[in-house]
Amino acid sequence: MNKYEIMMILDPKANPEIGFELVESVFGKENITKAEKLENTTLAYPIKHSTQGIYLLIQLNGEASLVAEFVRRSNISKEIWRQLVINLDSEKGYGKERKNRSKKQFVQNDKPKRKAE
Repeated sequence: MNKYEIMMILDPKANPEIGFELVESVFGKENITKAEKLENTTLAYPIKHSTQGIYLLIQLNGEASLVAEFVRRSNISKEIWRQLVINLDSEKGYGKERKNRSKKQFVQNDKPKRKAE
């Protein structure tokens, strides 16, 4: 099972529970690790003549076949305008803790310089 992160934009007139219920019906409640409604936000461009949208963020464990089923069902739903599914295991830079690195230190090169000919 892979770790996935799903971001959805819903119609502002819709109930946010629609998105959570869809995810629960496809993946099962036990596979969801984090589910939250982020905020109602002004969109960068209008979607279906609306400039507002509800953002949902869900992290879960699942299989690729279930992700395909989720995308299919969310495309059918009229309340879910957009969805983005990211595989945190295979996507470079996602889902990993950043190492606390110190600033790079430059070492003076002590090699002798070439003589000009």
